[in-house]
Amino acid sequence: MLANSSPSPAKRKGPCWIQQEMGSAESRSNTHVANATDKAIRVYYHTTKMTLQELVVNADAGIGYSDSSVSAKGNVSSTMVFRPDSQVRYLRLPSREYTNFAGEGELFASVLVEDKNNPEVYLRCICMNFHVPSDRSFIVTASENIKLQKYGANIWIDEDGIRH
Repeated sequence: MLANSSPSPAKRKGPCWIQQEMGSAESRSNTHVANATDKAIRVYYHTTKMTLQELVVNADAGIGYSDSSVSAKGNVSSTMVFRPDSQVRYLRLPSREYTNFAGEGELFASVLVEDKNNPEVYLRCICMNFHVPSDRSFIVTASENIKLQKYGANIWIDEDGIRH
């Protein structure tokens, strides 16, 4: 092989190649995610683990002011929003829908619930960095658990044979 030529697709290995080829015409994915919840979700995915700080940010931070004569009583809540500048790929998935991932190989998936009144608002995290083996699919169940799909079966059937 010449020094400047790239290896053939069959010889490319490792996470660097997967990151470069994710979503390209060369890559094909048999990895799907099914949303069996009654809520819209976001599924962030990457070939390496991610942190919640890469995905969401406190919308209230830096907006207010501090005054020592003002005291707050009761519950103070902050609004967490999906980070608009996140470099991590994600899929938005409505309730009772499924889709496939762009790319191939093993992935780490983080599943977060969107606010039904404002899809930019993050409500809670279902899972962080769920390991998805190569060529496998998973289901976000109605009870907000994660189950691997039974290989070769309908997308809504998990490894225990339960239809979601």
